[in-house]
Amino acid sequence: MMSSVDGRLLTDRYTESFDGRRKEDFYDIYFRISRDFHADGWIVGRKTVQESDFTKTFEYDKYPPAEITETWHGKYESERYAIVIDPKGKIIYEDDRFDGDNIITILGEGVSQEYLNHLRDMGISYLFAGPHGSDLNIAVETLRNEFGIEKLLLEGGGIINGKFLKEGLIDELSLLVYPGIDGLAGIPTIFEYFGKQNELPAQGQSLELTEVRQLDPGLVWLRYKFHVKQTSK
Repeated sequence: MMSSVDGRLLTDRYTESFDGRRKEDFYDIYFRISRDFHADGWIVGRKTVQESDFTKTFEYDKYPPAEITETWHGKYESERYAIVIDPKGKIIYEDDRFDGDNIITILGEGVSQEYLNHLRDMGISYLFAGPHGSDLNIAVETLRNEFGIEKLLLEGGGIINGKFLKEGLIDELSLLVYPGIDGLAGIPTIFEYFGKQNELPAQGQSLELTEVRQLDPGLVWLRYKFHVKQTSK
């Protein structure tokens, strides 16, 4: 992830660099580091995809649920997968790739056959993560067993990150801190878990700092290892 110094995620709101460098220069470093992880796939939420690329929405509540919900393998010609969490099946795809990588979409079991037909017509792989598409343990297990994904980059937004955090599914945090500020209350942050007021989604987890680097032009790269406390049954 990349955030401002106050942990915010909306890069277009960041203050400008003191030396006048373009924000695109910082993004280039982020994407280079992302590639250097040599992951088998990277994962984002529906909102991120529709805000940046496929903007049309499928009429997901117009059709009855499909009778058969089984994993389906579409095209895979890229070096890694782009994995999209879209429980209700809202995204209308105009390509089988997102940012150059073939897509796997994670669905809930309530999606319609009409939507599955759309994905098949586009050559897009899909899997099911429980009735509501929210069982991340099933999703991760299927990605590993059915698609051979061993290393997965979690690239937000904050709500998706928060869900993975709550499930204890994060092994490492790689965070680039941009030399700028947002400052406005309520702007999305790195982790955004929407739970009850007394919930502690990171409870039982601790962070071990493993690396700090200062990168040109002013980014700080922090790496932490997650340790999850084993609870006795």
